[in-house]
Amino acid sequence: MSLQHLIYIGLGLLLIYGLFTVGLPFLLALFLVVLLEPLVQILAKKLKINRPISAIIVSFTFTFVFFLSFFLVILQASKEAVGLSVFLVKLIKRMAANIEVFINNAEVFIQSLTPEYQAGISQVLEASVNTLQGFFASLAEFSIYIAATIPNFFLETLIFFIAFYIISFKLPDLKKGFLSLFDESTHTKVEKLMNTLYRAVIGFIGAQIVISILIFIITTVGLSILKIRYAIATALLITIVDILPILGTGSVLIPMSIYHFILGDSFTSIGLLILYGTLVVFRRIVEPKILGDAIGIGAFSTLVSMYLGFKFVGFIGIFMGPAVIIIFKALLNEEIIKINIKF
Repeated sequence: MSLQHLIYIGLGLLLIYGLFTVGLPFLLALFLVVLLEPLVQILAKKLKINRPISAIIVSFTFTFVFFLSFFLVILQASKEAVGLSVFLVKLIKRMAANIEVFINNAEVFIQSLTPEYQAGISQVLEASVNTLQGFFASLAEFSIYIAATIPNFFLETLIFFIAFYIISFKLPDLKKGFLSLFDESTHTKVEKLMNTLYRAVIGFIGAQIVISILIFIITTVGLSILKIRYAIATALLITIVDILPILGTGSVLIPMSIYHFILGDSFTSIGLLILYGTLVVFRRIVEPKILGDAIGIGAFSTLVSMYLGFKFVGFIGIFMGPAVIIIFKALLNEEIIKINIKF
């Protein structure tokens, strides 16, 4: 491999890193446009209109459906929030009564112990209080972080939709401009490379859908066994939260487990923790296999690339790692780069 190829690879990795970080709104917009492009072409052919008009129709339709869905979700969430607030008031009163009984029983029990044991219990309680203080401090910091990211989120969302419309309208010109960067003799190879990446993206989406369906089924079965009310709705919430990068299934199941433990329902509390552990192990074992088969790089390569990506660049590396492997493999298959090791 020549020095020139190494420089190109280095620049390519830098470009990929930039797209997955500061350029993420543009990358997502491009991804969505490419995903909707077959629909744009079908509409143009069926209605016998030119591509720009078809692209505008599809883009406006997608935007309308997106914001309508968002509005309906917010509307439903606001209704649920009212019911939740009433439920929380009752829950707090119930928990306060249980805690008061627990404290009274604990005081009687502690007074019956020797001074040495009382001192030990006091140290344990003090450590527990410090742990709770640390937890609530971390929770406050996280809340401040979320509040600080809201303006940035709206700005990136605005940039995403602007980029989405521009790229959708100009996609053929952008493709021609991209191909013009390469020698004319390599255009066929580059187009094959782009098709390979497109199939990988579709495979990735399909894999995530399959994983989410399996997570939903396991969660529904687990919650039904534990006789949790609204098992299907709760399982759907857990499945949606599982997709989010920061939260995960634990952000729902662990508070549920703590709640049932406080109410004295140890069986359900432990069962929810077992369900949480099952989901974590399932995702860690099954995700690399399903994802690897879908994007065509193998389970082991997927696992290694996700792990290294996470270690080097954080959460975004979980997606960036497999993307680098896919691109590198496609470049090798099209003989755009060659590795010839000699001793």
